[in-house]
Amino acid sequence: MATTEREADKLRPNEIVLNSVSVRFSSGTSEVLALDNIDLKVRENEFLCVMGPSGCGKTTLLNAIAGFVRPTSGRIEIEGRPVVRAGPDRAVVFQADAVFPWMTVEENIGFSQRVRGKSEKEINQVVDRYIELVGLQEFRRAWPKELSGGMKKRVDLARGYAADPEVLLLDEPFGALDIMTKERLQEELRRLWLASPRTMIFITHDLEEALYLGDRIIVMTPRPGRIESVHEPNFPHERDLSFKLDDKFIKSRREIHESMSAYAIT
Repeated sequence: MATTEREADKLRPNEIVLNSVSVRFSSGTSEVLALDNIDLKVRENEFLCVMGPSGCGKTTLLNAIAGFVRPTSGRIEIEGRPVVRAGPDRAVVFQADAVFPWMTVEENIGFSQRVRGKSEKEINQVVDRYIELVGLQEFRRAWPKELSGGMKKRVDLARGYAADPEVLLLDEPFGALDIMTKERLQEELRRLWLASPRTMIFITHDLEEALYLGDRIIVMTPRPGRIESVHEPNFPHERDLSFKLDDKFIKSRREIHESMSAYAIT
Protein backbone atom coordinates (compact mmCIF):
# COMPACT_ATOMS: atom_id res chain seq x y z
CA MET A 1 0.00 0.00 0.00
CA ALA A 2 1.06 3.60 -0.49
CA THR A 3 3.01 5.28 2.31
CA THR A 4 1.21 8.27 3.85
CA GLU A 5 2.83 11.67 4.42
CA ARG A 6 2.80 11.13 8.20
CA GLU A 7 4.54 7.76 7.85
CA ALA A 8 7.10 9.22 5.44
CA ASP A 9 7.97 11.92 8.00
CA LYS A 10 9.03 9.19 10.44
CA LEU A 11 11.67 7.74 8.14
CA ARG A 12 14.88 8.00 10.14
CA PRO A 13 17.80 8.13 9.84
CA ASN A 14 17.84 9.93 6.50
CA GLU A 15 20.91 9.40 4.40
CA ILE A 16 19.63 11.22 1.33
CA VAL A 17 17.22 14.15 1.45
CA LEU A 18 15.78 16.01 -1.54
CA ASN A 19 13.96 19.24 -0.73
CA SER A 20 11.79 20.82 -3.47
CA VAL A 21 14.18 19.71 -6.21
CA SER A 22 13.37 20.86 -9.75
CA VAL A 23 15.52 20.48 -12.87
CA ARG A 24 14.98 22.43 -16.09
CA PHE A 25 16.91 21.89 -19.31
CA SER A 26 17.16 24.66 -21.88
CA SER A 27 18.07 24.26 -25.54
CA GLY A 28 17.88 27.34 -27.70
CA THR A 29 14.36 28.71 -27.36
CA SER A 30 12.88 25.55 -25.83
CA GLU A 31 12.83 24.52 -22.19
CA VAL A 32 11.97 21.19 -20.55
CA LEU A 33 10.94 20.78 -16.93
CA ALA A 34 12.37 17.32 -16.20
CA LEU A 35 11.77 17.24 -12.43
CA ASP A 36 9.17 19.31 -10.61
CA ASN A 37 9.39 19.98 -6.87
CA ILE A 38 10.65 16.57 -5.73
CA ASP A 39 10.62 15.93 -1.98
CA LEU A 40 12.17 12.61 -1.05
CA LYS A 41 13.84 11.01 1.95
CA VAL A 42 15.88 7.84 1.47
CA ARG A 43 16.76 5.81 4.53
CA GLU A 44 20.25 4.69 5.32
CA ASN A 45 20.97 1.30 3.70
CA GLU A 46 17.55 1.25 2.04
CA PHE A 47 16.99 -0.42 -1.32
CA LEU A 48 14.81 2.08 -3.17
CA CYS A 49 13.42 1.39 -6.66
CA VAL A 50 12.21 4.22 -8.90
CA MET A 51 9.71 3.57 -11.69
CA GLY A 52 7.88 5.60 -14.29
CA PRO A 53 7.38 5.98 -18.05
CA SER A 54 10.16 6.95 -20.43
CA GLY A 55 10.98 10.64 -20.15
CA CYS A 56 9.57 11.04 -16.63
CA GLY A 57 12.90 12.14 -15.18
CA LYS A 58 14.09 8.92 -13.51
CA THR A 59 17.61 9.20 -14.90
CA THR A 60 17.68 12.95 -14.24
CA LEU A 61 16.79 12.21 -10.61
CA LEU A 62 19.63 9.70 -10.40
CA ASN A 63 22.08 12.09 -12.08
CA ALA A 64 21.13 14.88 -9.69
CA ILE A 65 21.84 12.66 -6.68
CA ALA A 66 25.08 11.53 -8.32
CA GLY A 67 26.11 15.16 -8.73
CA PHE A 68 26.21 15.03 -12.55
CA VAL A 69 23.26 17.46 -12.86
CA ARG A 70 22.71 20.56 -10.72
CA PRO A 71 19.12 21.23 -9.62
CA THR A 72 17.62 24.40 -11.01
CA SER A 73 16.02 24.89 -7.61
CA GLY A 74 15.89 22.98 -4.35
CA ARG A 75 18.55 21.13 -2.43
CA ILE A 76 19.98 17.59 -2.19
CA GLU A 77 21.85 16.44 0.91
CA ILE A 78 23.63 13.22 1.83
CA GLU A 79 24.08 12.82 5.59
CA GLY A 80 23.52 16.55 5.94
CA ARG A 81 26.14 17.49 3.32
CA PRO A 82 24.89 19.35 0.23
CA VAL A 83 25.47 17.59 -3.09
CA VAL A 84 27.26 20.03 -5.40
CA ARG A 85 29.30 17.65 -7.55
CA ALA A 86 30.11 13.97 -8.07
CA GLY A 87 32.04 12.37 -5.24
CA PRO A 88 33.51 9.08 -3.99
CA ASP A 89 30.60 8.64 -1.57
CA ARG A 90 28.45 7.76 -4.64
CA ALA A 91 29.05 5.12 -7.31
CA VAL A 92 26.96 4.68 -10.46
CA VAL A 93 26.22 1.53 -12.47
CA PHE A 94 24.76 2.26 -15.90
CA GLN A 95 22.80 0.08 -18.32
CA ALA A 96 25.70 0.02 -20.78
CA ASP A 97 28.74 -2.02 -19.79
CA ALA A 98 31.39 0.19 -18.23
CA VAL A 99 34.16 -2.35 -17.68
CA PHE A 100 37.62 -1.29 -18.82
CA PRO A 101 38.47 -3.59 -21.77
CA TRP A 102 42.22 -3.26 -21.14
CA MET A 103 41.90 -4.63 -17.59
CA THR A 104 41.18 -8.13 -16.33
CA VAL A 105 38.22 -8.86 -14.07
CA GLU A 106 40.32 -8.55 -10.91
CA GLU A 107 41.98 -5.35 -12.17
CA ASN A 108 38.57 -3.80 -12.93
CA ILE A 109 37.23 -4.64 -9.48
CA GLY A 110 40.35 -3.41 -7.72
CA PHE A 111 40.64 -0.20 -9.76
CA SER A 112 39.18 2.19 -7.17
CA GLN A 113 41.35 0.75 -4.42
CA ARG A 114 44.48 1.14 -6.55
CA VAL A 115 43.56 4.78 -7.34
CA ARG A 116 43.34 5.40 -3.60
CA GLY A 117 46.87 4.10 -3.16
CA LYS A 118 45.94 1.00 -1.17
CA SER A 119 48.53 -1.72 -0.68
CA GLU A 120 48.44 -4.86 -2.83
CA LYS A 121 47.37 -6.84 0.23
CA GLU A 122 44.42 -4.51 0.84
CA ILE A 123 43.46 -4.51 -2.84
CA ASN A 124 43.57 -8.30 -3.01
CA GLN A 125 41.38 -8.61 0.09
CA VAL A 126 38.70 -6.37 -1.44
CA VAL A 127 38.93 -8.09 -4.84
CA ASP A 128 38.72 -11.55 -3.28
CA ARG A 129 35.61 -10.61 -1.32
CA TYR A 130 33.62 -9.18 -4.21
CA ILE A 131 34.77 -11.69 -6.81
CA GLU A 132 33.41 -14.39 -4.52
CA LEU A 133 30.16 -12.52 -3.84
CA VAL A 134 29.41 -12.18 -7.58
CA GLY A 135 30.62 -15.72 -8.39
CA LEU A 136 33.48 -14.88 -10.74
CA GLN A 137 36.34 -16.70 -8.99
CA GLU A 138 37.12 -18.78 -12.08
CA PHE A 139 37.23 -15.66 -14.28
CA ARG A 140 39.34 -13.33 -12.16
CA ARG A 141 42.11 -13.14 -14.78
CA ALA A 142 39.78 -13.10 -17.79
CA TRP A 143 39.52 -10.12 -20.15
CA PRO A 144 36.11 -8.45 -20.67
CA LYS A 145 36.00 -9.68 -24.29
CA GLU A 146 35.96 -13.23 -22.90
CA LEU A 147 32.88 -12.59 -20.74
CA SER A 148 29.17 -12.78 -21.43
CA GLY A 149 26.94 -9.74 -20.99
CA GLY A 150 25.76 -11.02 -17.62
CA MET A 151 29.32 -11.57 -16.42
CA LYS A 152 30.32 -8.04 -17.46
CA LYS A 153 27.40 -6.71 -15.45
CA ARG A 154 28.60 -8.68 -12.42
CA VAL A 155 31.98 -7.00 -12.84
CA ASP A 156 30.22 -3.61 -12.97
CA LEU A 157 28.37 -4.39 -9.73
CA ALA A 158 31.46 -5.72 -7.98
CA ARG A 159 33.51 -2.71 -9.06
CA GLY A 160 30.82 -0.34 -7.80
CA TYR A 161 30.74 -2.11 -4.46
CA ALA A 162 34.53 -2.33 -4.20
CA ALA A 163 34.72 1.47 -4.42
CA ASP A 164 33.03 1.37 -0.99
CA PRO A 165 30.51 4.15 -1.65
CA GLU A 166 27.87 5.21 0.85
CA VAL A 167 25.34 5.23 -1.99
CA LEU A 168 25.13 2.99 -5.05
CA LEU A 169 23.06 4.38 -7.93
CA LEU A 170 21.90 1.97 -10.63
CA ASP A 171 20.30 3.15 -13.88
CA GLU A 172 18.45 0.19 -15.42
CA PRO A 173 21.57 -1.98 -15.15
CA PHE A 174 19.78 -5.16 -16.30
CA GLY A 175 17.61 -3.57 -18.98
CA ALA A 176 19.53 -4.97 -21.96
CA LEU A 177 19.80 -8.55 -20.65
CA ASP A 178 17.67 -11.59 -21.46
CA ILE A 179 15.08 -12.56 -18.85
CA MET A 180 16.96 -15.54 -17.39
CA THR A 181 20.23 -13.62 -17.01
CA LYS A 182 18.30 -10.68 -15.63
CA GLU A 183 16.62 -12.79 -12.95
CA ARG A 184 19.90 -14.40 -11.90
CA LEU A 185 21.47 -10.97 -11.51
CA GLN A 186 18.46 -9.68 -9.57
CA GLU A 187 18.97 -12.51 -7.10
CA GLU A 188 22.72 -11.90 -6.93
CA LEU A 189 22.27 -8.16 -6.40
CA ARG A 190 19.78 -8.74 -3.59
CA ARG A 191 22.21 -11.23 -1.99
CA LEU A 192 25.11 -8.81 -2.45
CA TRP A 193 23.15 -6.02 -0.78
CA LEU A 194 22.19 -8.26 2.15
CA ALA A 195 25.84 -9.27 2.62
CA SER A 196 27.11 -5.69 2.38
CA PRO A 197 24.27 -3.21 3.03
CA ARG A 198 24.36 0.34 1.70
CA THR A 199 21.90 2.81 0.29
CA MET A 200 20.75 1.69 -3.17
CA ILE A 201 18.67 3.64 -5.68
CA PHE A 202 17.66 1.45 -8.61
CA ILE A 203 15.96 2.80 -11.75
CA THR A 204 13.79 0.33 -13.65
CA HIS A 205 10.83 0.04 -16.06
CA ASP A 206 10.06 -3.45 -14.74
CA LEU A 207 7.47 -3.58 -11.93
CA GLU A 208 8.28 -7.20 -11.09
CA GLU A 209 11.98 -6.31 -10.81
CA ALA A 210 11.19 -3.34 -8.58
CA LEU A 211 9.01 -5.45 -6.29
CA TYR A 212 11.57 -8.20 -5.98
CA LEU A 213 14.54 -5.94 -5.30
CA GLY A 214 13.17 -2.94 -3.46
CA ASP A 215 12.20 -2.16 0.11
CA ARG A 216 10.23 0.77 -1.27
CA ILE A 217 9.03 1.67 -4.75
CA ILE A 218 8.54 5.22 -5.97
CA VAL A 219 6.31 5.75 -9.00
CA MET A 220 6.85 8.94 -11.01
CA THR A 221 4.44 10.75 -13.30
CA PRO A 222 5.01 11.52 -16.98
CA ARG A 223 6.96 14.74 -17.60
CA PRO A 224 7.30 16.87 -15.65
CA GLY A 225 8.55 14.24 -13.25
CA ARG A 226 6.78 14.26 -9.91
CA ILE A 227 6.40 11.53 -7.30
CA GLU A 228 2.96 10.05 -7.88
CA SER A 229 3.01 7.39 -5.15
CA VAL A 230 5.28 5.54 -2.73
CA HIS A 231 4.75 1.85 -2.00
CA GLU A 232 6.30 -0.22 0.76
CA PRO A 233 5.30 -3.90 0.45
CA ASN A 234 5.64 -5.91 3.63
CA PHE A 235 7.93 -8.58 2.16
CA PRO A 236 10.50 -10.80 3.90
CA HIS A 237 13.91 -9.12 4.06
CA GLU A 238 15.55 -12.24 2.63
CA ARG A 239 13.87 -13.68 -0.44
CA ASP A 240 14.77 -15.71 -3.52
CA LEU A 241 13.24 -15.80 -6.99
CA SER A 242 10.53 -18.25 -5.91
CA PHE A 243 9.00 -15.39 -3.93
CA LYS A 244 7.75 -13.94 -7.22
CA LEU A 245 5.12 -16.70 -7.15
CA ASP A 246 4.00 -15.88 -3.61
CA ASP A 247 0.44 -14.59 -3.17
CA LYS A 248 1.73 -11.45 -1.39
CA PHE A 249 3.99 -10.64 -4.33
CA ILE A 250 1.26 -11.19 -6.93
CA LYS A 251 -1.24 -9.11 -4.94
CA SER A 252 1.21 -6.19 -4.57
CA ARG A 253 2.08 -6.37 -8.25
CA ARG A 254 -1.59 -6.18 -9.21
CA GLU A 255 -2.31 -3.27 -6.83
CA ILE A 256 0.63 -1.16 -8.01
CA HIS A 257 -0.07 -1.96 -11.66
CA GLU A 258 -3.69 -0.84 -11.26
CA SER A 259 -2.51 2.34 -9.56
CA MET A 260 -0.10 3.07 -12.41
CA SER A 261 -2.74 2.33 -15.05
CA ALA A 262 -5.14 4.77 -13.39
CA TYR A 263 -2.67 7.55 -14.11
CA ALA A 264 -1.73 6.20 -17.54
CA ILE A 265 1.72 5.35 -16.17
CA THR A 266 2.68 2.29 -18.20
